[in-house]
Amino acid sequence: MRAYILYCITAFMVLGCSSKAPSVNEYTLLSPPIFVKKNAPKSSKSLTVSSVKSLASLSTKNIIYLYENGESAPYLYSRWSDTPSVLIQRALLSSLNEENLFASLSPATSSAQADWVLESDLNAFYHRFSKEASEGYIDITYRLIDARTKRPLASKRFMISSPSSSMDAQGGVEALKKSTLELNRQVIQWLNTLIKETK
Repeated sequence: MRAYILYCITAFMVLGCSSKAPSVNEYTLLSPPIFVKKNAPKSSKSLTVSSVKSLASLSTKNIIYLYENGESAPYLYSRWSDTPSVLIQRALLSSLNEENLFASLSPATSSAQADWVLESDLNAFYHRFSKEASEGYIDITYRLIDARTKRPLASKRFMISSPSSSMDAQGGVEALKKSTLELNRQVIQWLNTLIKETK
């Protein structure tokens, strides 16, 4: 009897050690950098891209899905490599650097003094579900500030959505990547227009 009990305990311990929790998949928004020959900057201004301010629910690494009724929750075994705010800021900095709009470009952590500051408020960054489909949805407002006078020069709200190829975390990530690329394209177009207007 004693031997049987010891056998059961040993078997339980082996099973307990061998059963592992599912691994967590980690995703990023950043694409590999594209090295291209740059033309002269389109503006003599310098720009600082401030840290993106966001809702508390978007201040973690969770990948969040959202239903039509407003109910939301994080995917259990998938997450971002950093918070959406940080990923969006880095993605925009990368796109701006490739576009070469400004004489110099710096993140909020830099001590460099810039002519303009780009601030932003992130209101939505979700894998959003409807009855028969899903999409990567972003809602963010950007403000361009004169760093010397602290006066706002312009502001614009961007609401971007891209269809998802699947109704899971991976599909949501791919859709949000597409939405982020489209967001960057529209923000750069907006900034380009402002540069022309302020010359």
